[in-house]
Formats: sequence, structure tokens, C-alpha cells
Amino acid sequence: MDAIVQAKRVLEIFKEMSQIPRGSGNEKGISDYIVNFAHNLGLEATQDSEWNVVIKKPATPGYENRPSVILQGHIDMVCVKGHDSSHDFTKDPIANIIEGEWMHADDTTLGADNGMGGAMILAVLEDKNQQHGPLQVLFTTNEETGMDGAAAVKEGQVTGDYLINLDTEVEHEFCVSCAGGCHVNVSIPLLRENNLPGYDAGLSLTVKGLKGGHSGIEIIEQRANANQVLARVLYDLEKQYSFNLASFVGGVKHNAIPSKAVATMSVRNEDIEAIKTFIKFYEKEYKHEFAIKDPDLTFVVEEIPTPATVYADDTAEALISYLYLAEDGVHSMSQTIEGLVETSDNLAIVSEGTHTIDILVSVRSSNKNSLEYLTKKLLLLADTLGVSATRSGGYPAWEYDKGSKLEEQVIALYNTMSDTPARVNAVHAGLECGLLKNVLPNTEMISFGPTIILRTRSGSMVARSFKRVSSSASSSRREGSSKRACVSSRSRRASGRASQT
Repeated sequence: MDAIVQAKRVLEIFKEMSQIPRGSGNEKGISDYIVNFAHNLGLEATQDSEWNVVIKKPATPGYENRPSVILQGHIDMVCVKGHDSSHDFTKDPIANIIEGEWMHADDTTLGADNGMGGAMILAVLEDKNQQHGPLQVLFTTNEETGMDGAAAVKEGQVTGDYLINLDTEVEHEFCVSCAGGCHVNVSIPLLRENNLPGYDAGLSLTVKGLKGGHSGIEIIEQRANANQVLARVLYDLEKQYSFNLASFVGGVKHNAIPSKAVATMSVRNEDIEAIKTFIKFYEKEYKHEFAIKDPDLTFVVEEIPTPATVYADDTAEALISYLYLAEDGVHSMSQTIEGLVETSDNLAIVSEGTHTIDILVSVRSSNKNSLEYLTKKLLLLADTLGVSATRSGGYPAWEYDKGSKLEEQVIALYNTMSDTPARVNAVHAGLECGLLKNVLPNTEMISFGPTIILRTRSGSMVARSFKRVSSSASSSRREGSSKRACVSSRSRRASGRASQT
């Protein structure tokens, strides 16, 4: 019964957090909420310039000499909505819709990553029945867009023997290592000219219906990248028909595999039907290529007003060439951990600036040398094509601490509470543990959390949802086929006792 009560309280806190906009870069409101939450409990809480929050809770009497524990999670969320949604992430609360044993949002991301971890931490803080050693809490900001909050944490700001990060995404898996990464920023001069005579019609070509997903966790699925698929089609199209590219945009987040990309062009009126037939043929070819991973891949060709201006040839050629030639997806697999992607990249975003077309490539690796190789390869390609590229946003990998006492204790505790044996693994994604190790070099760390599964609608990332607490819910039940994020009763019980470790 205590576990059910604790779990219900976690969901109550999560619902309160969902009322506060907390997209990356907009965390002051949720940061203030957490500080007030702590103060109402009579606990010390401080904010820094990045709106990170540190909370300190004294040890339970008699437990003062136990190892000190840091509970850590981030308070920002990825803000993505369905293409038809009018939701404003800067002011609108996130809907918490319950259907049976599931909670989900309304055509938006839910914020369960890492809102559920945050709610679990706050529930532990207010639970007077927990017996624990010295306890500190660290909430960080801007994790989803660059881990700026964790990068700003200074030595001495938070201390502890153990750190428990609550930001991984498979219930019975415990992460002990993560990838580092960086961004490659390609800038192609945006040269425009008046549409050429004879090109008296306009077409748009949209690649859509792709699953997308997280560019670290789900890169191993080898799903189609809308930006690269569109570039491939345009490359083949220009070998058969003359056209002038007028725009190209695709992708929305650095850590999301692009599920949609759109190009517009001017064409000769007499070529319209032939181009439509050509694209229809290639749609079948790509559907066959990605039949397993992206069965809903769709090409949409629409007639539009003739563009007044188009890209100059040099701009169009550089853009298509880079997207066509650049490596995308899995680069190499780990030689030490079976089934783990070692190095990958994601052609994440193509956007038009005032004077440039910008391509953002997200690169990840748990191996420093391999990361350097792939990053330099992407930079060299840009240089070969005569366009500018820079490296930014580097964050370190979190190396495996073999023989960790924290790992031993956490795994043993979980196995006494669960019918599903715990698995120790590494994750092909950036976790804040990599940065926090810089200021906490002697702190043992581990990461766990509820299962997070992407839910999609019409090929767009719209929600992360999770299983609600129910007295009748079976802890061994699996709902993976539903494409929703499952938080089972086992992981919730474990979270309620995290401070005992």
C-alpha cells in the first residue's frame, strides 16, 4: 500500500509540474516552483545563474555517518507538437490525459523525460518515512539543448559519495556509462537569383511519415533521415529534369531524427506530370528500402505558385552534395559492449538564415578517438565542398567505473524488489553524469528511470506518455507495442526508496 501511495504522489507532483512551461531555456518558472517546494518542507535550497537548484536535507537521526547521496535530474523538456497543434509551449500547460492505465499529452510531448525523475525526487524529499544519510538534490537546466546547466555546476556546489541520476529510459536497466558528443555546424552561403525564364511553374516536395525518434537512443534502429532522403531524391531528379531549388528545410531538434523535410522548386510547366511520375516511382523504391524501419514513408508533390527567386547553382549544389555525401546514422558499434552503438551522427536540422543555409549535425561517441574521426570527416567534407563548418557544444563521455560499490548496492536492491533481473549497460546518448564527473571526480554514479517510449502520430513526434499508477497494475506487464512510455509499478517503488541506498 505504501508503494501505491508513494506512486500516486509522484503523479500528483508531475501534474503540478506539467502546469508550468519548462522548455529548454525557459526554466525559471519550474526552478522557482522547486525552490518553493523545498522551502515549504523547511529545507535549504539555492539557485544559480543558470536556474539550477541545489537542495540539502539532513540525515535521518542515527544515519549521519551513512554515505551521502545526490539525487539528480534535469527540469527542462523537449517541446515538439503535432503539425496541426496550436499549443504554445511558452505559456500553455501540458495536458495530462489518462486513458486506462496510461497518461499522455494532447498532440505534444508530455515531458516525462525528465519530469518523472524530478517528480520522484521531490516525492522522496517530502516523504518523512524515509531513512537516509545526508541527502542532496541537484536539478539542472537546458539538458535537452546542450546540458548547459550541468556544465555550469561548480566544484563544491554539490557534494556526495554517490550520485543517482534519474534520466535513463528503460525500467530494469541501469546505466553506468554514456556517450560524449558535439555539433558540427555547416554554413552554406545563401545566394539567390531571380527565377529563370522558362521555369514557369512551382512544385513542393515533402518527405514525411517517418518515425524519427531520439538521435542517440534510437539511432540503432537505422530509420530514414528525412533531410538525407530528400537530398537523395533531388540529386536523382536533377539528373533527369531541369529545375531550380528555391527552399529546403527539415528537422526540428538536434537530438531528434528528422521525420519531415520540404523543398520547393521552379520547373518547366511541361515537366510537371513527368516529375510527379518520377517521384512516385522513387517513392516505391524508398518504401522498399525502409519497409521495416519506416513503412509509412511518403513523398508528397504539390503544385505551388512559381517561386520569384531561387537558389543560385552554387548554393543548391553545395546543399544537396553535403546532405547526399555526409555520413548519417550508425558509424561504428562498440567492441566491448555487445549491441551498443559506439559512434553515430544525425543530420538533424536544415534551416535558412538571413545569409546562409545552416546544417546542424549531432555527433555522438563513447570513444574519444572515434568521435574525433567522424567529426573531422564531416568538417573535411564541408571544406572539400568549399563551405564553412565549425565544431561546437562538446560534452564528455562518462566512462565506466568498474567495481563501483554504488552499482553493486543498487543492483542488489533492485533484484530483491523485482521479478525482472536488473541489467547493467551503457547508453548511446549524452547524460549529465559525463559533465558532473568533472566536478565530482570521486563520486560514484549510476543512472536509472522509467521506460520512455516515443509515441508518434502521422510520423511526427508528438508525445511521451507513461503508465499511471493502479492498484491492479501488474508489475511484470509489458506495453512496448503501444509506442508509449511505460512507467511500471516496480520502477516507481524503487524510486520511492532511492535514498536508502
